[in-house]
Amino acid sequence: MSMDERELVVETLLSLKSFFKFKELEEILGITVPTLWRYIHGDIKPSVDRARQILSKLLDQEVVGRLREKLIKSDDEGIVRTYNIVYNTNLLNYTSIEAFLWAQNMGFSTVATVEVDGIPLATLIAKRLKAKLIVIKKRKEVGYTRFIEVSYITQAPPEVITLYLPEGAIEYGEKVLVVDDLVRSGRTSAAVFEVIKKAGGRPAGFYALIAIGDSWKPIIEKYVGSNYRVLFQVAEKKS
Repeated sequence: MSMDERELVVETLLSLKSFFKFKELEEILGITVPTLWRYIHGDIKPSVDRARQILSKLLDQEVVGRLREKLIKSDDEGIVRTYNIVYNTNLLNYTSIEAFLWAQNMGFSTVATVEVDGIPLATLIAKRLKAKLIVIKKRKEVGYTRFIEVSYITQAPPEVITLYLPEGAIEYGEKVLVVDDLVRSGRTSAAVFEVIKKAGGRPAGFYALIAIGDSWKPIIEKYVGSNYRVLFQVAEKKS
């Protein structure tokens, strides 16, 4: 899949400047503020090789860690406040670039998510991958009569949830990347994988904005092996 790393550098810098001061970006990249300013405003473009180096630094664990410290907040019970994260357009753009660079050569034809908070990120990733987007819902879509259905029990409080996808939304053999805003127990993700399999698709990858703890990993690995990635890993608060 073709891409212009120089354009991605500009997009990434534009997204990150809402979280970092120019002096911080200068420290991270070793590039002077005037040069960064000219990159962002399109006065000049870095060479392809330099653009790759800049992207590597902007997307590495040091920057992700700094973003996590700035953005991830939780209450006394360890519940992560996600609203201002999953709907932050600058963070979503940054995350979609990170996801795209990870997934671009894996041959995904479809990006799938479950309503509702994963939709913005899944939409951006699907657009970058030039892939079809499907949204699995917790209610039957009006206008359709036949659905793929999978039910599961939530962890706390225990509740039976049924997911629905209109028949024909996925073609047989389609390679699907599942995207979610947050993964914790992995139960919802497992149900999404099962919907995709029942529809005839191949769940072949998983990407999440936030992962809490590690209990989700065995479930995700059961379906996609090691082909998964999360941006923010958050330790689960012990009770």
